[in-house]
Amino acid sequence: MAVAAFGLLACGDDKLPSDVQCLTPECLEGYWSSSSEAPDDGASSSSFAEDAGESSSSDNLQSPSSGMDGTLSSSGVGPVEGSSSSASLSSGLEGSSSSVHRHRSSSSVAEPPVESSSAVAPVSSSATEPPPSPVNEFVEDHRSECQIGNIPSSVDNAKLPDPFKKLDGTRISSKADWKCRREEIGAMYEKLMFGTKPRNPEKVEGSYSGGKLTIKVTDKGKSGSFSVKISNAGTKDKPKPAMIGFGGGMMGGCGSLGNATNGLDIAQITFNPDDVAPESGGGMFFQLYNQGQGTIIAWAWGVSRIIDALEKTPEAGIDVKHLAMTGCSRWGKGTLAVGAFDERIALTIPQESGSGGASLWRVGAQVNKQKGKQFVQGLASAGTEGKWMISSFKSYDGRENTLPFDQHMLVAMVAPRALLILDNAGQEWLGEVPSNYCGQASKEVYDALGATENYTYSQEGGHGHCQLPNGQFDEVKDFMNKFLLGKDAKTGKIDYSKNTQTISFKKSEWIDWETPSLK
Repeated sequence: MAVAAFGLLACGDDKLPSDVQCLTPECLEGYWSSSSEAPDDGASSSSFAEDAGESSSSDNLQSPSSGMDGTLSSSGVGPVEGSSSSASLSSGLEGSSSSVHRHRSSSSVAEPPVESSSAVAPVSSSATEPPPSPVNEFVEDHRSECQIGNIPSSVDNAKLPDPFKKLDGTRISSKADWKCRREEIGAMYEKLMFGTKPRNPEKVEGSYSGGKLTIKVTDKGKSGSFSVKISNAGTKDKPKPAMIGFGGGMMGGCGSLGNATNGLDIAQITFNPDDVAPESGGGMFFQLYNQGQGTIIAWAWGVSRIIDALEKTPEAGIDVKHLAMTGCSRWGKGTLAVGAFDERIALTIPQESGSGGASLWRVGAQVNKQKGKQFVQGLASAGTEGKWMISSFKSYDGRENTLPFDQHMLVAMVAPRALLILDNAGQEWLGEVPSNYCGQASKEVYDALGATENYTYSQEGGHGHCQLPNGQFDEVKDFMNKFLLGKDAKTGKIDYSKNTQTISFKKSEWIDWETPSLK
């Protein structure tokens, strides 16, 4: 009981009332070959010298005719301005081995060959021209490449929305189509739940000294900085994979993976989200941007800027191509958002994320209705606690069936990159059933993308909140060995053999769409 109580206090969390593996170089080489688009440069930065104060309104995010950052046309169709591309889906699959990296340059348009400064005789038209510069696909996202159509604010659907169905009503038919479909899903979450994640700041700078990385962001005449701690780092010549942890991260406190990481030679990066956006209000992010965002998307923005700085600061000794993210409870929600909105994260490990994380809104509402009380944290509660979401999201409470998405689609945004969801059975407030169902529904997207081996859902009870049990250690070690260190390990399963109640996920009750086999 003392351990469980410590776990609750350490987290400061929500009050608790009581099949195909694509990991070989050959497979990866052709995984997205059918896509001819190339991403824009993912360089980013931001700032805050002016005190804009905490944002108070999210109305600008609610109009179906306006897109993220207000850049969609009056018809709601058009690319989002200022968005930076980010790690491609192909890079997400390469985590199994360092030998399979095939990144390209950061330009979305092939650069023309550089002409020699010396005089050169004319070349005949039949001569072979130099090949274009390669394109970097290790970028934050691909939003700038995708047309985002009208985002509905309401639907009538008691079942889980189809993650493969585009905003124009058609379904994707190839793996290449997933790139822009996941951007559509992200735009939906930004508009209705999280608020806009600012992209492509003017400048991000990093400086490293004494185990501390300082990130300075400059954007639109404002600037600000924050720092993260790095331990067990490598060197510029021999960088190490790293786990970014919220708060105490792996080193203790909320989000701790405990002894599960013992013996793994990886660096550890501790990110304190209060340095960017404290739940009490204000903070660096809201001094830079005043668009009504919630704190979760602000935290995700902060981690993206850490990655930007790491890319520019090789002396920190971090292998940015092998980064993982973890956090528990509210920081588990943040972890899932980080992995969903930044494709440079190779491995995402949300722990006990509950409502607003890897747990279905529709199923949670059904459980509460059956129990006759708020057994699972409801949408209105989650929608107002910690300022995690935009203020208008709470209006969906009691109307969960009108949401154009459910949380299996936020989970799906991580696909096909590595994802290990750790849940705690028996914690009523976190939602044992809606979390389990979300885990099983999310697997459909990994299956469709041929990335089943990159996904595991694990649920075990009998332990304190945010106190990882020994029974889940193996999953953590396997995923970190495989996707950070490039070692052989068995991954890819749904495991809830140690939960506290009988759970029977009836697929037909919640899913009325077919899972495609995308080529």
